[in-house]
Amino acid sequence: MLPTQNIDSLLKDLNDDKAMALFLGAGTDVTECYPGHDGSRSALRNTWYNSPFCDKHDRRAMYKKYKEKINMIKKDNDKEKLWSLNWNSLLAELKNNATLNKEEFDAWDNSGLDNPMQAALLKYKLKNRYIPIIKDWLYSRCNHQILLDSLPYYKLYMKSRLNDGDILKILKNVPFYTLFVLADLILRKPSIRAVFTQNYNNFLSDAINILWNSRVELGCDDVYKERQPIDVYDGWKDKKYKDNCLLIYHVHGYIPPSSEMKPKNISNHIVLTHEEFNSLSHDVYSWQNASQLHYLTHHTCLLCGLSLNDLTSLRLLNHANLERSSEKVYWLTAGLKNSIEELKARYFESQHLTVIHDAEGYPHFYHVISSEIAKNDKATNQTK
Repeated sequence: MLPTQNIDSLLKDLNDDKAMALFLGAGTDVTECYPGHDGSRSALRNTWYNSPFCDKHDRRAMYKKYKEKINMIKKDNDKEKLWSLNWNSLLAELKNNATLNKEEFDAWDNSGLDNPMQAALLKYKLKNRYIPIIKDWLYSRCNHQILLDSLPYYKLYMKSRLNDGDILKILKNVPFYTLFVLADLILRKPSIRAVFTQNYNNFLSDAINILWNSRVELGCDDVYKERQPIDVYDGWKDKKYKDNCLLIYHVHGYIPPSSEMKPKNISNHIVLTHEEFNSLSHDVYSWQNASQLHYLTHHTCLLCGLSLNDLTSLRLLNHANLERSSEKVYWLTAGLKNSIEELKARYFESQHLTVIHDAEGYPHFYHVISSEIAKNDKATNQTK
């Protein structure tokens, strides 16, 4: 088994306000349910509706907000499933829009093409439709309104997270739970200096702003510190920012929602194909590589939602190992479904990563972090 004391080390670094950076992958956008989804409805009815943590106002607001959405989402089978904005689901969406016939679909599935090559072929076939399809796919599955609709579920979790009980049953019915936990952590810990994400969307920025604007309602007015999230992407230039700004570096590109104004000279460039990955790797002086290496070398880092299967991440970690001082790089893993995954975790331990493993799964790990930080904040406020 992997060492269990690593989680205690991470909690100490967080509570000691050690300067830290988050590195995020597609796993942070995972949700096991959706506002109005069957799972969320049964949670509302069976788990929370009769809960002492759910007052009459919560019941009325949630029922009114989700009554119409239940019928709408019930018709969309795609939203009835566990989903993540990952390689396979993105490529499937692109293939569905590439007007492939049955023979082409079958040939594609049996071709043995790796994901970046599939992306390159689909980009070539779809041409100008490529980015708009990805954009529609991203923001139809999560957007500002959907996160607002998910907030009452997270509010109820916050009320119950410091109490004993079957917390895993509750976690599975909180839409975008991981996203909200990370946003909550960022607002509590100004020591988190930067975020590096491989995701193309603005979901984390939205979640941070939603929690901050709801801080009084959530009972966090005394523990949240104002942060102004700024999405950094292609064409970014160094500027003077206020102390409360949090730069979220989109190292693989950024596709903003339609509601967000974007400078005309900035392209919707993303990293998805072989050519794009190679170009990023070879440009050693790019802001993406330079900024990541700086934080991996000089700051404590937490890697969340990353499989560490891609060469870009491995290359950066290898370079950082040569220069890193005593700062730790924590990598979160969970489940370890087979001996190969456990061997992989042990290998990264040998490569100077501090591996944190939670046998009960990722939701439980984020709950441990969330509840322990909340307990520490509560104890700190009581001593003031």
